[in-house]
Amino acid sequence: MPFVQRVIAPKFLSKTSLWTEDGKPKIEDHELEAVTNNTLSNALRQLASLLLVAEDIFCVLGDELKEINRRSETLKARIAKVDRKVADFDPKKVSVRKLNIYKNLRTC
Repeated sequence: MPFVQRVIAPKFLSKTSLWTEDGKPKIEDHELEAVTNNTLSNALRQLASLLLVAEDIFCVLGDELKEINRRSETLKARIAKVDRKVADFDPKKVSVRKLNIYKNLRTC
């Protein structure tokens, strides 16, 4: 079962009672207008709730993208450092003895 992270409310737009607990009508006339107005106001509340959830999602997404950007910049710097070392390396200048020492150190 999935974990609910965000909730959009109201869930039911037109679920309202036009009658009191005593059985008397809350509205004497224009019941259709009352239901329509209630549905419209609940739809606006639901859109506002959806906007808050979308804003939260985009904030989390922005934070994750900033972290990915930071990590990729770090990786880019490391690659540039290795690239400089490779460009500065001249195999003609390194003696065979030094290469053997490096090979021995790597196997330890």
